[in-house]
Amino acid sequence: MARLIITHQGTVIKEYDLSKENVTVGRKPSNDIVLDDPTVSGLHAAFLHMQHTYVEDMNSTNGIKLNGKTISKRQLNHGDIIQIGQHEFKFIDDAVQDFEQTVVITPPVQQTKEEKKPVTASVVITQGAKAGEAIALNKPYTKLGSASQVAVIARRGESYYLMPMSGGGRGESPKLNGRQIGAESMLLSDGDLIEVATTELKFNLEL
Repeated sequence: MARLIITHQGTVIKEYDLSKENVTVGRKPSNDIVLDDPTVSGLHAAFLHMQHTYVEDMNSTNGIKLNGKTISKRQLNHGDIIQIGQHEFKFIDDAVQDFEQTVVITPPVQQTKEEKKPVTASVVITQGAKAGEAIALNKPYTKLGSASQVAVIARRGESYYLMPMSGGGRGESPKLNGRQIGAESMLLSDGDLIEVATTELKFNLEL
């Protein structure tokens, strides 16, 4: 399955499965993905999902960018970033992602001292009925929390960031080391304490 992770100003606002062959994006309500963004045209872009997935500019006013470069139509690869107006779409190909994870888990036949061990991380629940339970952060985005408050830990290269996710019911953002993080993404360090809803977790970075 291919999907899109849509973010606005660093906050994940939606995930969309590309189950249709033609998915349109724009400001008009008739689009499959509607963006409330004055810099987006009524019909701005389309994602074409067949044997491969493509993104195409539909003669929009401000155009679209793929990994920072303006394009008219391109085939997408796992991890590509598409900018439409003030929103970013990250293209995720689950088949490629699952293959990459399998490769990481399988140990190499020989490992020399010069080879660098990949950075991994996890969060451990420190309070409540599930205290001591660990959650591996081996995906590009890992959701934490409940219906009342949700946060996302995003992996970018060898760094991890804590981001609030819109849709929380209490109007409060998650806390990092006792302080609310607001709408900004926060770089995580080993030993940081995260509070989401009523759960406290400790971030562990393994170098």
